[in-house]
Amino acid sequence: MPDGVCDGVAGVAAKVREVVRASADVIKIASSGGFLSSADDPRQPNFSEEEVRAIVEAAADLGRWVMSHAHGAEGIKRAVRAGVRSIEHGTFLDDEAIELMLERGTWLVPTLTAGDTTDELANDPKIPEPVRAKLRELGRPELDAFRRAAEAGVKVAMGTDCPVAPHGTNLRELQLMAEHGFTPTQALVAATSSAAELMGLERELGTIEPGKRADLVLVDGDPFDFATLKDRISQVWKDGARLV
Repeated sequence: MPDGVCDGVAGVAAKVREVVRASADVIKIASSGGFLSSADDPRQPNFSEEEVRAIVEAAADLGRWVMSHAHGAEGIKRAVRAGVRSIEHGTFLDDEAIELMLERGTWLVPTLTAGDTTDELANDPKIPEPVRAKLRELGRPELDAFRRAAEAGVKVAMGTDCPVAPHGTNLRELQLMAEHGFTPTQALVAATSSAAELMGLERELGTIEPGKRADLVLVDGDPFDFATLKDRISQVWKDGARLV
């Protein structure tokens, strides 16, 4: 895997071509800092808007989309204006960013489940202190950001950021979305047909229709009782074959 570090308009475009040559199907960038790295601020942008636009244009030439990790509002807005397909996290979305996403049709992948681990990670002595300091003062701003985006009508696809939260806790995302702005039906749509559409797989996945893959999860009881859903899965099918 190529080193993903790059800088400058020419440098970021060259990096896109390099990672596509190494078989990347999607270009993922970090247009803001992160919480789990020691030396950056999640609210600050990592790229200029010109750099993000160069990434998007180089990716489009090669038939690829660009998705952006972005916590801070400025990093989100630069990415949206430059043409990225989706924003992952959106922790500090502001009203201007929401309006831009509506105008451009940009997707939001809110990863609310990751916030469940904030306190645990902040108290973990194995985590570097600069990271723990950021987490101690974080709170749960992503929940309010998601609610405002949902109320505005931003397109949403489900994601979890696992393993920041452990793998196997993915269904918790449905519960959090339904508690903070979505109806249960909207949450299930975000996890199925919307997620497939975001990834360009809507002709294969996401709904139950003739000609699509028979990827199914069958549950006993109420499919909208998200708090107990993981304990009521009765069957799992993939490509028409029963696995569980």
